[in-house]
Amino acid sequence: MKNRRHIHRFIFWRIAGILLSGSLTVGSLPAIAQAPFRLNLPDLRAPGNRESGSTRSTTCIDPDEQVIALVPQSNYGQTQDGYPTFYFYLPPTTAQYVKFRIDDGTTNETFYEGQFSITGDSGIFGLTLPAGGVQKPLEIGQSYYWYLTVVCEVGTADRTGDVTIDSTVERVQPLVDSTQTARADLPRLYAEAGLWYDALAVSADLKQADNAAPWNTLLSAVELENLLPVPVLSGELAFEDSAVLGGEDVN
Repeated sequence: MKNRRHIHRFIFWRIAGILLSGSLTVGSLPAIAQAPFRLNLPDLRAPGNRESGSTRSTTCIDPDEQVIALVPQSNYGQTQDGYPTFYFYLPPTTAQYVKFRIDDGTTNETFYEGQFSITGDSGIFGLTLPAGGVQKPLEIGQSYYWYLTVVCEVGTADRTGDVTIDSTVERVQPLVDSTQTARADLPRLYAEAGLWYDALAVSADLKQADNAAPWNTLLSAVELENLLPVPVLSGELAFEDSAVLGGEDVN
């Protein structure tokens, strides 16, 4: 018993000496797990299809697979960003293009439209409303409908084989000062403020930097746990001239 007390005393003073000497740094200590946070979504619903419906066997996506919008079950999400990013899951496909469109929720007029080339890789992709050009930002207090279409048949007016998902986004007054907040804390602050699109965008960046905890929390909160193993594929999808795709406009 006496020897055991001596051993404990030796260990205590040894650790104390290391701490006082500064040879044990914060970086050498085990990382502290991030505390879970709560997603406070507004109690609002909107029309839309978070997941693509059944497809015919001749389409460019396996009938057992679905294109999925990474949005809440309500199909409604808020952002404080004038140029938000929209995330979606794309299963393996033989398609070469996706078409992305945003309509004004009041006038139903097209607010933005673009077509992007894809490689056929399966994964989670993000499309960001382009800033810095002629494209206007989303207006505060305005809702918008957005659509993503996998263009299965190019060079024909027949669009019955295409696969589409759609949802709603509303821009609100800024609730979080991102310039005064550590990036690792932003998912929690955005989520607690109900800003789905902002929380997801930062979480996607953190996931690619090997911090998947916020991303996993968000997807689990909206019952998209099946997408947790799916990689978030970095890199921009290449914009294509919307007028000519295989000799025909796909509109």
